[in-house]
Amino acid sequence: MAARRNSRLPLIWSAGALAAVLLVAGCTSGRSGGGGQAATPTSGAPAPAEQVQIRLVTTAKVPPGGLSAGRAARRAAPGLERFLDRYLDAAFVDAAGGEAGWDGLLGLFDAPVRAAARKQLDALSLGQAAPTVTAVRPGRATAKAVVLYSSKRPEAATVRVSFDGTADTAQGSGPVHLRSVLQLLATGDSWRIAAFDSRTGSSK
Repeated sequence: MAARRNSRLPLIWSAGALAAVLLVAGCTSGRSGGGGQAATPTSGAPAPAEQVQIRLVTTAKVPPGGLSAGRAARRAAPGLERFLDRYLDAAFVDAAGGEAGWDGLLGLFDAPVRAAARKQLDALSLGQAAPTVTAVRPGRATAKAVVLYSSKRPEAATVRVSFDGTADTAQGSGPVHLRSVLQLLATGDSWRIAAFDSRTGSSK
């Protein structure tokens, strides 16, 4: 498989998303010794070979008087893991062949940034190469999340995602890579991508 162009995407915010993140961050500022955060690693049960299995480490920042940081991180981790699995499946595994289209992937983005995401599919997914790819075999998938809480509920999260896999084509096989920083907003029982800084191509 021919090497893919190294696409980069500047950080793009939906309207109001930055204010929401800053509001929650302000609730946690001034805490000493990092006492307002704790990390918890998660890893899902073994998944079928064709599906992504992401390993997520979650850190939570909480305001005074709310949940403990450790409990908050454990509470947020399963939903984040499901969301990131959906993203990587839609962007790579399900995109192979180009028949699924991009509605499933774009539906994970906040409405104000969907148009920008559509224009930058090469930096977020298989992009234009999807029709030539017969299958994507997921390899290493990891993420580190910092979740910002307001009272007892998550409000926003910053997630660094790293994905490596193998794409099969009629001409042969080759590596695919994704390196992204996603800014997420909580939507009750799930998340939406409100901003992103993403690239495919080089694994560095």
